[in-house]
Amino acid sequence: MNANRQEKRRFFALSIVFFIWIFAISFKLFDMQVLDYTTYMAKVRAQTHRVEELHSKRGTITDRRGEILAISLRSKSAFISNKDSAVALAAFRRFCQLLPLPGAQKVNIAKRIRRGEKFIWLKRKLTDEEYLKVSSLAGDTALAGAIDFLDEFRRVYPQRSIAAHVLGGVGIDEQALGGIETSLDPEIKGRGGKLKVQIDARKRIFQFKYLEQPVPGRDIHLSIDAPLQFFVERELAAAVEHYRAAGGAVIVMDSRNGQVLAMASNPGYEPEAIWNTPQAVLKNKAISFLYDPGSTFKIVLAASALENRACGRQETFDCHNGVYAVRDRQIIDVHPFARLSFDDIIVQSSNIGAAQVGMRLGGDRYFQTIGRFGFGRRTGIRLPAEENGILNPPHKWSGVSLAFLSFGYEIAVTPLQMAAAFNVPASGGHFIRPQILRDGAAAGALAATRERVLSAGSSEQLAEIMAAVVSRGTGRKAAIDGLEIAGKTGTAHKIKTGRYAGSYVSSFGGFFPVRDPRVTMFVMIDEPEGLYFGGDVAAPVFKAIAEKIMLYLGIFPELPAQNEIHL
Repeated sequence: MNANRQEKRRFFALSIVFFIWIFAISFKLFDMQVLDYTTYMAKVRAQTHRVEELHSKRGTITDRRGEILAISLRSKSAFISNKDSAVALAAFRRFCQLLPLPGAQKVNIAKRIRRGEKFIWLKRKLTDEEYLKVSSLAGDTALAGAIDFLDEFRRVYPQRSIAAHVLGGVGIDEQALGGIETSLDPEIKGRGGKLKVQIDARKRIFQFKYLEQPVPGRDIHLSIDAPLQFFVERELAAAVEHYRAAGGAVIVMDSRNGQVLAMASNPGYEPEAIWNTPQAVLKNKAISFLYDPGSTFKIVLAASALENRACGRQETFDCHNGVYAVRDRQIIDVHPFARLSFDDIIVQSSNIGAAQVGMRLGGDRYFQTIGRFGFGRRTGIRLPAEENGILNPPHKWSGVSLAFLSFGYEIAVTPLQMAAAFNVPASGGHFIRPQILRDGAAAGALAATRERVLSAGSSEQLAEIMAAVVSRGTGRKAAIDGLEIAGKTGTAHKIKTGRYAGSYVSSFGGFFPVRDPRVTMFVMIDEPEGLYFGGDVAAPVFKAIAEKIMLYLGIFPELPAQNEIHL
């Protein structure tokens, strides 16, 4: 009797435990499938479904003739699929034998494999040659699929370093890093896509579906002429090396519409290596280098004096034999003169004469002309990091500011601003905003960027004076037989630590042919050693480039009758 009672108690206890266990399981299933259904389904989907972000193909960048400057090509990226650390390490060693990696990178990848990380990049965006070397590893059964490849886009610059500062570059994840790649990034990069991937229990993809198709970026057509850009960069580099200079910049523009045919900055770099280039080298000196323009700025003074009829062209001024005091400051001419006409003040580049013309003109009228020539503000060219320059309003001027502004001090400019200023007399008196995009040549767009700032008569007179600078003045080393060139030299002290130092910026700007201008050019050489006058350093660079442009664009010299060939 007692035995039966004990068995019944045991059965009852076991039944209670069983029913509690059944209830717990039922409740857990109810909780998972009803109460927390959404949460657990999200976990399941996260394990079996992935949404991958897809990079779009960046637009192609071409020069004005359709020559490719930047293009995105499909390439392979190698990675470790770390299911077994021992196998993954063996595969990694095989990869390094075929494609050596930097020591620090090898150590880092090996540590990550041993830590058990499942996905590790080996090298992204392989070249075709690199992929051929290592492609066999993916199919090697001994490596059990430890190495595999993904498709990505690789940005390629077929012209290598040509127009690097204009183009900029991109990082490993296609992020824009300077130049037109940055300023037009929203248009060039397009719109990325989304891919829904389903994975089985063995982590293999068995189905995928595009949620959003990637949209390729827009192609960009620059105004740059690649062959012209090449020999501009070559001549600039030769000059920087010859004068052991810190760098330089050259801008070549179409005088008729402001399109930039070449924009060179030295030192240069290769866009594909932009991520490994020092910041100082990445700086585009054509738009970001600020300096006192010196005597090249006398063309703005001359333009203002002619437009406002402040003096006659043959009127003479006392140049005080090379030394002139304005309040507590001295103005000195390198070559002393007793008296010079207005024309010869510009032709012989007299600072004392320029100061007197400026004081005759007056601060308000001169300041208005400076502003109309585009100084103190960005040109608006579609490139990043363009500087405004520095132009103080007249109420902030000191008692000597007007005199020193007359020959290009107490103002800071960029080489591009100077090129645009030299283009005013070249275009018949219009300020034309420089254009870097070929599409900007449309009539409507050009009309919106053109503004008359100088009368046709004043512009013609200024061009005559600038032509005399080259034929008989400080710019004689820019002269080319049979080609009439208008120009102006400039030599300016550099400011360092708030004071004018013993280093200089040499420059020369001009345009040609004078009667029907087609090309405007500005040359700047930063801190040349030895010779430093603009007429000795920058003018010969202008000449060397102009001679090549003549041949390239078919601008033929007007030779004297005795040199003609009769057939």
